[in-house]
Amino acid sequence: MKVFGLIILLILTARSFAQSPVFTANELAIGGVDVVAYFTDGKPTMGDKQYSIVWEGVTWWFASAEHAGKFQNDPAQFAPQFGGYCSLTTAHGASIPSNPMAWTIYDDKLYLFVFESAKETWLMNPEQLIVRAKKKWLSKN
Repeated sequence: MKVFGLIILLILTARSFAQSPVFTANELAIGGVDVVAYFTDGKPTMGDKQYSIVWEGVTWWFASAEHAGKFQNDPAQFAPQFGGYCSLTTAHGASIPSNPMAWTIYDDKLYLFVFESAKETWLMNPEQLIVRAKKKWLSKN
């Protein structure tokens, strides 16, 4: 119940801020975390400025030239869903910045969350929440 109350508070707070279509921190997509590493290494890994790509008007960092190349060849395969905002709160109509350490790959797609507990809640019913989040995301973007 605590998680739900916190999510509602975050949603109400987030509605007052304009959001970029891609979550950025320090002017970098996902704060500079290499999104390909979730798929290849099974964990978030900080990227490096020397392996950067601009996609969707945002700079993305990667840990290696190989990862940058994979992303450049198929960014939709590796980019997190809902612009990297918290997938659970997106399903509830808000774009809350995510924590790159709270993540899952589901159906070959990367989903990020604001808290580990948000991920656990989302994993209880991912199919329904994905449908809801897609509708909310498309209506906002």
